[in-house]
Amino acid sequence: MTEATRPAAEAAPLAEVTRTDVWSGRPLVESRHRGHLALVGRDDELVAALGDPDRVTFVRSTAKPFQATACLELLDLAGPELGADEVAVGWASHRAEPTHLAAVRSLLARSGTTPEDLTCPPTSGEHDPGAPPSRLTSDCSGKHALFALAGQQQGTTRDRLLDPDGPLQRVVLGVVEEFLGPPVAVGVDGCGAPAVAVPLRALAAGFAAVASQARLRRVREAGFAHPKLVGGEGRLESTLLAHGVVAKSGAEGVFAAGWLAPDGSPRGLALKAEDGASRAVTAAALAVLVAAGRVDADLWSPAPILGGGRPTGAVRVSDEVAQLLG
Repeated sequence: MTEATRPAAEAAPLAEVTRTDVWSGRPLVESRHRGHLALVGRDDELVAALGDPDRVTFVRSTAKPFQATACLELLDLAGPELGADEVAVGWASHRAEPTHLAAVRSLLARSGTTPEDLTCPPTSGEHDPGAPPSRLTSDCSGKHALFALAGQQQGTTRDRLLDPDGPLQRVVLGVVEEFLGPPVAVGVDGCGAPAVAVPLRALAAGFAAVASQARLRRVREAGFAHPKLVGGEGRLESTLLAHGVVAKSGAEGVFAAGWLAPDGSPRGLALKAEDGASRAVTAAALAVLVAAGRVDADLWSPAPILGGGRPTGAVRVSDEVAQLLG
């Protein structure tokens, strides 16, 4: 049987949620999240997998390091060099904390774009979900501010900035394809930008590149310098960036990370939860990094399961993940 005709593997358990029996004190599994995991090493060789490592996946916001790189390369042709904080928020999925909004405003000022003219839809930020929706507080406002600046240098008008056949997105999609391979499909992301779908292992290989390649240095170093601008308080990606691991979350249960092994060779990890649960992929991603000796187990933990406002359960990795990691 050839690789092309081999049937796709079914999703595997990634994480489970427990709730404690008040009489016995024994945790019972309440639910399980199934999904897929791909870990690549030197020369993008697949070194570990669960489920289907070739599961075609809309990578959502994990594409942002590549989208930001495309914009930075356009800006290299004309225009000032951005500050590291502006670069970091340019590939963020932020919580709309005050520092996030200040960095987006700084980026907007470079193109003379008003927050109302951003191309992302108005939303309320995670930091203050009760605030009136605005384009500025969209978690993707940094990316769209970067689109506005790069498009201005091109002469691309606002109405064409997100068009997959427009001048800006042709360049952006071209760079994304260089790192993730030809897309199986191009959809529309929640923020309105083009969203590519690729095999999961291609995303893992892309993040190995983010961790190691000189072309992605500015994005990588900006994330290391300003980890909380990429995500925010309590986010696993920000915690990992603060410890030298490139990481990014994506909507619908996507997570990717890249780092260097002790011998200097790159590693790339990508996960996708079938039910879109972020708590599944963050728990499993942290377990992989702990097993690799890259971070400590107490670095971060998923939010506890609550009962009556108090912890009464936990999110933990599945036996399958634990066995995979030895």
